[in-house]
Amino acid sequence: MEQLLERLFESVPKARILRMFMRNPEERFQLEEIASKSQVKKYTVRTELKKLLNIGLIRQSKIRIEIPQKKGKKARTREVAVYGVDQAFPLFSSLHDLVGKASVTSRMKLTRQMKSLGKVKLAVISGIFLSLENSRTDLLIVADGLQKSKLNRFLADLESELGKPIQHTIMETDEFQYRMDMYDRFLRDILEYPHEKVINKFNF
Repeated sequence: MEQLLERLFESVPKARILRMFMRNPEERFQLEEIASKSQVKKYTVRTELKKLLNIGLIRQSKIRIEIPQKKGKKARTREVAVYGVDQAFPLFSSLHDLVGKASVTSRMKLTRQMKSLGKVKLAVISGIFLSLENSRTDLLIVADGLQKSKLNRFLADLESELGKPIQHTIMETDEFQYRMDMYDRFLRDILEYPHEKVINKFNF
């Protein structure tokens, strides 16, 4: 079911926006937040929101936010629109399940992206990638010499596809090997419970 939503809805932006709402059903987002988190342009977000509002899947409401003022000046507020999924929508449960089961990216693509980060020795996925609850981490990467800018960009892109922040753990080889030798409980929980090794140069 790789990239099922994108194929079903024939739109990457629509799939990303839908994932964000479905994976955060209790939250409300401003237009700018939706655009930023999904990495979709604001005019496209407006277009897709209008469609989702028209069918009743998304609801719009108003909240008041405080506008930062210069020191000594009286605080001001303004009313802004926020959007959230309507859990009373007739197909909410079905869509929620579909989003949870649909893979956001192929393993081949994920492997290629992680290899481009640097000298990656081990990459393990669990949690949100395998539709599992209460995992210790969603993504474990063991690597040396990672470029922080590349890593941050990779994580931001991944979270925009997932529609939700991911729990990630980054370690250098020496730290990983030391913690494995010490039978570190955190690592054992990751490796003894359901997971998938996308890259594995340790051969275990």
